Amino acid sequence: MGSEGSSPDRQAQVAVALQGKKVILCVSGGIAAYKAVYLARSLTLLGGDVRVVMTEAAQRFVGAQTFAGVTGNPVVTELFTDAPFAPHVELARGADVAVVAPATANALAKMTAGLADDAFSATLLSVRCPVVVAPAMHAEMWDHPATGANLAELERRGVMLVGPDAGSLMSGDEGVGRMAEPDEIVAVLASVLEQARDLEGRRVVVTAGGTQEPIDPVRFIGNRSSGLMGFTIAREAARRGGKVTLIAGPHNLAPPGGVDVVSVGTADEMREAVLQAAADADVVIKAAAVADFKPVQHSDRKLKKAAGPPDISLVPTPDILAELGSTPSLRKPGSLLVGFAAETEQDPRRLSELAVEKLRSKGADLIVANEVGSNDSGFGSRTNRAVIASSEGVADIGLVTKDALAAALVDTIAERLR
Repeated sequence: MGSEGSSPDRQAQVAVALQGKKVILCVSGGIAAYKAVYLARSLTLLGGDVRVVMTEAAQRFVGAQTFAGVTGNPVVTELFTDAPFAPHVELARGADVAVVAPATANALAKMTAGLADDAFSATLLSVRCPVVVAPAMHAEMWDHPATGANLAELERRGVMLVGPDAGSLMSGDEGVGRMAEPDEIVAVLASVLEQARDLEGRRVVVTAGGTQEPIDPVRFIGNRSSGLMGFTIAREAARRGGKVTLIAGPHNLAPPGGVDVVSVGTADEMREAVLQAAADADVVIKAAAVADFKPVQHSDRKLKKAAGPPDISLVPTPDILAELGSTPSLRKPGSLLVGFAAETEQDPRRLSELAVEKLRSKGADLIVANEVGSNDSGFGSRTNRAVIASSEGVADIGLVTKDALAAALVDTIAERLR
């Protein structure tokens, strides 16, 4: 079994990636637990050594014997047993990848807090392999700020997210919170196993966030960029072995683990930091939304409202991407240059055209054009609608999570570096 609609070649690649790998399937208590049975079966048929650990609540939806029958392995449900070893430690030891499916709001909260009060949470605290979570919960719980904060912290630590999808939920409701389909999760797990360290030894520079061009000490010209896309890319590159420098404008995000962060405020400061870092970088990814204009002069004191609207003359800020693209001596020979284009066009064809135009005008190797004109894509959102343009053509990524877009982009980069 492979991802539905995938080519026979890709199905074969998935099987190779999973063959003989120890996969820990952590099942928490939600109606989507029935899907975890199909996931366990698929992974087992593809050659994975699937070991299941369940919460007490999960057993209210699916019996442990079902998973034992599907995987051919005993299921861990208790933290304390008569065995002379700790079941959760033995389960976690030597694992190649762990997946939490379904990952309820409670499971995410326990993972974030680092609790270990049952076999499920103790196992997740013991694993030393990549962890993938497939959230499943009611839409109101998915939208709650606590869930968003927990996911942000888990992603900062390197946990990968797949889903959730929009669709039918419990009690006949509709909304976002439906667990990703088993085939999609299988594909992600295979990808994780394939790409575990494909940027090993590579130096990667990522820029993130907006810049703030001062008008006076309390006012500035800027934009709505949160920096989330750049932070997500930096985390993905570090997870895959890259030595990552993240050059970030003003933001309210926790730094990704294993990443060197350089904080800047203005476009000029970002330019200086980027040019310094680019000299020995294998990849430069310009995901920051640098302000296009800045005041010719700014006041050292707050401009008083009573004095009326100030007369502000603007000049362009430095075009860092174009400078790097047009001046090869600023970059390491053979390095890759990746730019981002934030566009309000919602037509995928027009988005692709704009990406190709920017690819040519900036001298970049890749351009990611993402749509920022709707609530479900762009600044501050957890999803992006995007295309990736190169000299070979344009790949339409569609509307995906920022994690999925980061993974797709790093896939492309790693392939080119090879």
